[in-house]
Amino acid sequence: MSDRAEGREPARLFGTSGIRGRLDEFLTPEFARTAGLSFATYLGNQGTVLVARDVRPQSESIQRCVIAGVCSGGIDVVDCGVTSTPATLVALKSLRHKAAIVVTGSHIPPPTTGILFFLDDTGEMDEVGEERVESLLRSEQWRRAPAADVGSVQTLDVLEIYEEEMHRSLGRVSGYRIVVDPGNGAAFSTLPKVLMNAGCEVITINGNPDGTFPSRSPHPQPSSLMDLARTVKETKADLGVGTDSDGDRALFATTNGEVLWGDITSAILAGSELKARGGGRVITTINTSSLVQFVTRQLGGEIVATKVGPPAIAQALRKYDDAIFATEESGKHIWPGVLLYGDAALATGKLLGTMREEQKSLEELHGDLPRFHQLKSTVPCPEHLKTEALRIVLETWKARGEEEMLTVDGLKVTYPNLSWFLIRPSGTEAVFRCHSESPDKDEAQRLILVAEDQARQGIERAKLRFSPRRVAA
Repeated sequence: MSDRAEGREPARLFGTSGIRGRLDEFLTPEFARTAGLSFATYLGNQGTVLVARDVRPQSESIQRCVIAGVCSGGIDVVDCGVTSTPATLVALKSLRHKAAIVVTGSHIPPPTTGILFFLDDTGEMDEVGEERVESLLRSEQWRRAPAADVGSVQTLDVLEIYEEEMHRSLGRVSGYRIVVDPGNGAAFSTLPKVLMNAGCEVITINGNPDGTFPSRSPHPQPSSLMDLARTVKETKADLGVGTDSDGDRALFATTNGEVLWGDITSAILAGSELKARGGGRVITTINTSSLVQFVTRQLGGEIVATKVGPPAIAQALRKYDDAIFATEESGKHIWPGVLLYGDAALATGKLLGTMREEQKSLEELHGDLPRFHQLKSTVPCPEHLKTEALRIVLETWKARGEEEMLTVDGLKVTYPNLSWFLIRPSGTEAVFRCHSESPDKDEAQRLILVAEDQARQGIERAKLRFSPRRVAA
């Protein structure tokens, strides 16, 4: 292998969503160029690819190198500059091009960035595609085009295309005052504009693009959206929305300044779609609240659970083309008739439509739902022990055979009252992620301890199996 990696590439390049890393580690400009060329080879060295980026300073140099790699593979490029990921995907769908690449760290704090690869249906590549691109990259079996056939580059501002599609999808939801917090990210121009075009009064905070994210973490969660919550309350707004750095995630604040976790809003939005359609199929990730399952079943729908991450959701939507809605607990809400990816602007408009249809505030819609208590934690685990530790955990619980088990991504154990715990290896960090949930707060606390204990036991037993003494024996 060439010196572009210098031995610093992770064991697997693709994580939960795309390739992520630091500019001063393996995700170098040289690596980005090779990744672009590998993707061009995967696409058959023909067609046109849209390439966009978020506001992080390092994303610009990575984008330039990705474009160079794609063009060297004989594929034309449409450079969309700084814009949200969903705006890029709407343009991809409208222009009917072959694929899109977005350079973004999403919700991860700087200096990390990433490269996301999308196919023409606007969903991320599935695992088969990821493995093929990774194989091409590592083996250096990419194909460069002859000098006369190198791809061209043109620039495009996708905002107008995006606004038109959002107008078709949302129509008018006028009469609402909305506080928008793009967190200094790439949705600074797209999200406020879409909501104003829909007839809303928009108040924007943290709206200047700045890839150092001086105002708050790019990860939208209740703890990072306190300014949003306070502003909603002070301005007597009807709703607040906070996004990540590329505008696909959306968390919402109620009129009383409470920021709701993503799967609470997921349940409201899923319920709205199910009522409108008289039932249907809903796709969720395995770590999404039982609240979504409760609402879906109550309204005659069916749940399909997937691995965590947008690629798994996209693959499920390709398999179940009758699905009406998809979601994950992070705040990604997906309407497959529009995109196979999350969009904060679309989610906000749809939520406002639900509020209007039900003649209720978000606070009231939340009050109509049963309460589930969810806890999250992590247990450190070296990368080389993850596979063996998970195998041990699975063996332990399969031997018990007492509860409903789901092993699509780690181990999820569910009880009759919809309480559950989940243990899964992280795709981006050297940890096991542990989740628990229950209608009873004490039960949720007990189950998170069970999950952590099982993860630790699996890790300790894996260490023994890989110890030098055992290997020597």
